[in-house]
Amino acid sequence: MLAAKSTRPFLSPTLGNGRHLWLYTRAVRASRCLLCPVLLLGFWLAGCATQADLQQVQSERRAIRTQVANTDASIDSLGRQVQQLQGKLEEFEHNLTRLSQRESETLPSLRTVEQRLGTLEERLGVVERQLRFAGHRPGPGLDEPGGPSAQTTTPPSLPFEMPLTTPPGSISLPSTTDTPECQDLYRGAVRLFQDRQYRPAIQEFRTFQRRCPESQMADDAQYWIGESHYVRNDYNRAILEFNDVLSYRRGDRVAAALLRQAQAFLAIGDKTDARLILQKLVNDHPSATQTLEAQTMLQTLGR
Repeated sequence: MLAAKSTRPFLSPTLGNGRHLWLYTRAVRASRCLLCPVLLLGFWLAGCATQADLQQVQSERRAIRTQVANTDASIDSLGRQVQQLQGKLEEFEHNLTRLSQRESETLPSLRTVEQRLGTLEERLGVVERQLRFAGHRPGPGLDEPGGPSAQTTTPPSLPFEMPLTTPPGSISLPSTTDTPECQDLYRGAVRLFQDRQYRPAIQEFRTFQRRCPESQMADDAQYWIGESHYVRNDYNRAILEFNDVLSYRRGDRVAAALLRQAQAFLAIGDKTDARLILQKLVNDHPSATQTLEAQTMLQTLGR
């Protein structure tokens, strides 16, 4: 038998459905040809982007390495500074240890001196209160006509010669920074003292202190007040007046006042406090002109 004749229509590229298939096939081939360059372009762009990223990462790594190197250098510098500070700290601790040792060696003697000074201040306060409450007034001066001396008794004999009339300091001229009135008051008080009119001199020095409290000669006036009582053998009052000279820290009469104060204590028979005052003079004023005499007195009292 003859094969059955196919009923499927023949698809011709130029007829009917065959034309459409042919056009489709051509379109697919054309799209494939166009797709290849596009894919190649995409791969090339992807490769370029990856290379740029790699270069950026390498640049960042180099920057980080630079920062790490700089940090290491800073750490090394800080280490050297720490070592220097440790060396200075060790030196400071060594000096502090030496100072502590010296302080431990001198502390007992300083405490003894402080205790004796405190006792002396208490005694001075007691004497001052006794003089105030007893209404103490010095007797007529040696310069007053017909008046008896303040103390007619002879000063007690001492193991060395102690000047009773020559003060351990010269009389200074008035300060040029004072007003003319203050200068005249000071000159008048000094003139009275040099003429041995001690009571009027004391009053004149008091007037000068009251009217010229800011004068540079205020400590000198206080010293000559104490000296006026001293040469009149009023030793208790002289001790109090010389003690007031010590309050003038910037004055130049402190050493002389200490020496006279020690001599006044010796005059009333108080060798213990005299020795304490002389030791203070030697320790606090080693370059003063009165220090040599104080050292000689200490040697004499020590025997």
